[in-house]
Amino acid sequence: MLNEIPLFAGLPEPQLAELLSLTHEFTYPRGSIITSQGEMSNSLHIILEGRLKVFVNGSEGKQVVLSFLTTGDFVGELSLLDNEPRSASVLAVAKTRTLMLTQEAFNRFVDNHPESVLPMLRVLAKRLRALDETICSLSTLDVYGRVARVLLQQAQEQEVGHITPRMTHQDIAEMVGCSREMVSRILKDLRTGGYISIDGQKRIVINRKLPSRW
Repeated sequence: MLNEIPLFAGLPEPQLAELLSLTHEFTYPRGSIITSQGEMSNSLHIILEGRLKVFVNGSEGKQVVLSFLTTGDFVGELSLLDNEPRSASVLAVAKTRTLMLTQEAFNRFVDNHPESVLPMLRVLAKRLRALDETICSLSTLDVYGRVARVLLQQAQEQEVGHITPRMTHQDIAEMVGCSREMVSRILKDLRTGGYISIDGQKRIVINRKLPSRW
């Protein structure tokens, strides 16, 4: 199970088994807040099943979506390394099962296996680079470019092509920092041009390479 999680994929089987014994499984109904921005808690959540939305509330109350996470993803990794308040809120947008690893349990594991830290740090560094790219895109890409980037990031390859999870126009707008109306207009134009389509589950199907500009 844990060997399929990128954060722990480099660990040998005995260490994975030990780590699994330190976790606790939780189930969250759709609409549950798993963590709240600003709260003090120290635990990592590994997603076994479901879908989570990670978001922050700005100073004016505007919500900004940082990412959507699904099976195999994890959230709360910073809380394993420091004792600072949560930097973002996490909402279950579908029924979700997670494995929770507390900071205390993680510290015991690292004390026993200090060599395990380096592979995990590499994964965390990759996440930080992805965050840097997101910040860069918000400042350098136009609205269309940001929407196209979100579609390509979220889409997963399936038998019929690349398909995103179900996302509302408002979800996409909050991820790219624009109005829902603007997102709706861009997606309508892409559908008219045959670049995307919507399947029966209201997911976005990328039919061919998206144009670099619009």
